[in-house]
Amino acid sequence: MKNSVSVVLIGDSDISRWPPSLYPSSVVSNLGQSGATLSDLLPQLHQWLKDMPKNDTASSRDKIHIFVACAGENDIGSGRSVDGILETFRAFIDGLPDLNSYLLFLGPKFEPWLSEDFSSRKQYMKLSNALQRTIRKHPRFSTNQIIFVDCLTMFCTKETSDVPGAVHGGKALPDKQFFNPDGLHLSEEGYGIWKHIILDKIDKILTMGGS
Repeated sequence: MKNSVSVVLIGDSDISRWPPSLYPSSVVSNLGQSGATLSDLLPQLHQWLKDMPKNDTASSRDKIHIFVACAGENDIGSGRSVDGILETFRAFIDGLPDLNSYLLFLGPKFEPWLSEDFSSRKQYMKLSNALQRTIRKHPRFSTNQIIFVDCLTMFCTKETSDVPGAVHGGKALPDKQFFNPDGLHLSEEGYGIWKHIILDKIDKILTMGGS
C-alpha cells in the first residue's frame, strides 16, 4: 500500500472491536465507539480532522483519505425508522470533507441473534437496500468516491445464502464461525473477510486514478 494513502475507521462496535492485527494496511486511526449510531459518524470524522497534525495539513492535500464506516444497526435496535436513519445518513455523506477522500460504507449484516427475529431481519434488509439507493443518487457515487459494501449475507453459510430468494425469504443463516459467542460481534475470521474486501476496494480506488 502506498504511503500517500491513509485509512480512517469510524463507526460502532464493529469498528471499535476491529483487531489491529487484522487492520487493512495504512490505517492511521480507529475512532469507532461501542453503541454508536449514524448520527455519531460526523462527530467522529470532525474529531479526526481536528486531531490531524497542523504540520500535516499541506501534505494531506496530496494524500488519499479513505474512510471505512459502519453504523446503522444500533439505529434499528433503538427503534428508529428507516426513513429517519436515511435522513441522518444523507447528512453524513453530504458532510464528508472536500479532501481527496473516499468512503467505503459497510452495510448491515445478518447476525446469529437475528435468526429468530424476523421483524429485525426485515428491517436490516430494508435498510441495506435503502442505503444503496441513497448512495447511488449521490453526486459522489458517479465519481466512485462513495462505495457501498453489501454485507447482508456476507457472513451467512454458503448453503443458505446461495439459495434463490434467500435474502427476501429470510432463509440466509449466519455462519457462527464468523461471530463471537455473543452472536452479535464479528470473530477474527469475520474481520479477516472484511480486511481482504477493504484491501481489494482500496486497490481499485488507486487503480481508478486515486493515486
